[in-house]
Amino acid sequence: MPIDGGAEAQALHSLLAGDALAGAPWFDAHTHIGAHDPDGRKATPAEILEGLDRAGHRRALVFPMHEPDGYGPANDAVLAACAASGGRLDALARVDPNHHDAVDEARRCLEAGARGIKLHPRSDAFALPHPTVDAIVALAAERRGIVLFHAGRGIPRLGAAAADLARANPDARIVLAHAGISDVADLAPIVAELPNLFFDTAWWQVSDVLAAFASVPPGQILYASDMPYGPGLFAGFAMERAGRAVGLGDDVLAEIAGGQLTRLVAGEDPLDLGPAPGETPLGARSPTHERLVAHLTAAVSGTWSDGDPEQSLALARLAIADGGDPLLALVDTLIARAQEARSADRADQRAGLIYALTGQFLAGTPSAGLPG
Repeated sequence: MPIDGGAEAQALHSLLAGDALAGAPWFDAHTHIGAHDPDGRKATPAEILEGLDRAGHRRALVFPMHEPDGYGPANDAVLAACAASGGRLDALARVDPNHHDAVDEARRCLEAGARGIKLHPRSDAFALPHPTVDAIVALAAERRGIVLFHAGRGIPRLGAAAADLARANPDARIVLAHAGISDVADLAPIVAELPNLFFDTAWWQVSDVLAAFASVPPGQILYASDMPYGPGLFAGFAMERAGRAVGLGDDVLAEIAGGQLTRLVAGEDPLDLGPAPGETPLGARSPTHERLVAHLTAAVSGTWSDGDPEQSLALARLAIADGGDPLLALVDTLIARAQEARSADRADQRAGLIYALTGQFLAGTPSAGLPG
């Protein structure tokens, strides 16, 4: 999928972009550049900037993709890209805690202007607690810097260790990526006690994102896209949709969209935006909407795993009764467009993906009402 979501995302521009947060200080907490990741994905600084422009967003944190041969040159490339970006990109360095010079590399990059450090326990094969990670977080805390952990798929729980790091280093800003899906359930009871522990929204499954928005204080949630793995245009829509579903207003959503991250990058204290809203604003569970979320989640998973999503798309449409609900009618239209896109281009395994993702978020957030 192109970084900006391609023609399909642009076809949905009016739906995905909306207008309520048009004036928000959009600042993406999670983007990558690089050309050597074993997963085959690539991104240049120019492509990240183009993705921001297509989404109507201003700034991004950027860090290297996985570099099996070491992160030094990749960190230099990120620092150079940020220096040349006119203030639109800010660097996080990436280090492998198993490497002998990890702390020295982190220090070098922080002294060169990086705003913090990215750590990836899956691709760099480490677990928490880890003594080198302790040293890196302490180093970042000296500068009130950010330490962003991959907290998505493919890892064991790291939440308790992350909480310990946050307690021991109150001036570090610990960010759990991907809505903290590895640990949000365990951390929900204590996250309000840790104002320097944050969650970014770079994830695609509506139920996971809603769990974070319901259980984490809004001042501890940061908008993120995961470019090039997810287009900013869709990621911004998903963040806004989830926030509205739990009852957050425009002022708070604007802080999640970028106001809070702007403070963190500047070394300022975060703003307290109130308690977690809980699940009550989501309303009663609807079997129809839950069926749609389930079938569309299966379709999206099948698309990403080179499977066949077409049966799941068909089942999703069959779950919608012709009852005149305009939200469900919109979801049905999106599913139909996903099917049409797949029929038009059988060679593109990801054809129709944005339509299915958008339909899933709409179906999973009926309390947010019709978009636009």
